[in-house]
Amino acid sequence: MNDIPNHIAIIMDGNRRWAENKKINKINGHKKGIEIAKNIAIESHKIGIKNLTLYAFSFQNWNRPKIEIESLFKLFNDLFEDKSKFFKDNGFVFNPIGRLDELNNLMRKKISRLHENTIDNKGLTINVAINYGGKEEIIDTIKKISCAGIDFNLLDADLLKKFSYLPKTIDPELIIRTGGHSRISNFLNLHNSYSEIIVSSKLWPDFTLEDFHLIINKYKSINRNYGK
Repeated sequence: MNDIPNHIAIIMDGNRRWAENKKINKINGHKKGIEIAKNIAIESHKIGIKNLTLYAFSFQNWNRPKIEIESLFKLFNDLFEDKSKFFKDNGFVFNPIGRLDELNNLMRKKISRLHENTIDNKGLTINVAINYGGKEEIIDTIKKISCAGIDFNLLDADLLKKFSYLPKTIDPELIIRTGGHSRISNFLNLHNSYSEIIVSSKLWPDFTLEDFHLIINKYKSINRNYGK
């Protein structure tokens, strides 16, 4: 039996399909998805998980319709303004990862403020991947190593980790993807080499705490031998 994972990462897929099935505006699917994410975060902390990484907006999501992106980023703006109480009340750390410098000035300020206000909290760390891509993280990591003047002949896995978006966070033991698709979608490419990947057919807004525990129990039963 495996222990409870130290780090769980989630591809929260299905918000748009959930809204389409209910014939409501897609942004309402994302709003519902945020509520599910809050519930999962609270439950994760309760059962002893230390790190939760949530795939909020990928680098490739910019290809979505402009009106949907604008609505989604308005939601993000409101979220980063309002959720400081959520993080404070629960003692959670907000750690944003991705190409944050490409976001608009207002959002960057809100993200930075929320990060600074929670950085000394002692509870669950929530890594929110926004404007994130796994390949893009690899590119940015290599650029940072180059800027540091390090000889590329010294490049190894530890060095890549040190200059990545998550230098001090253990790699996720478990990646959960909802929505039924089994692809990794450019997520945590530098960190997922030995992650167990478990797919749920549930759309993210329908994902429950019971579903979460069923997946964790399935993870605990897997024989993880790391190629041995």
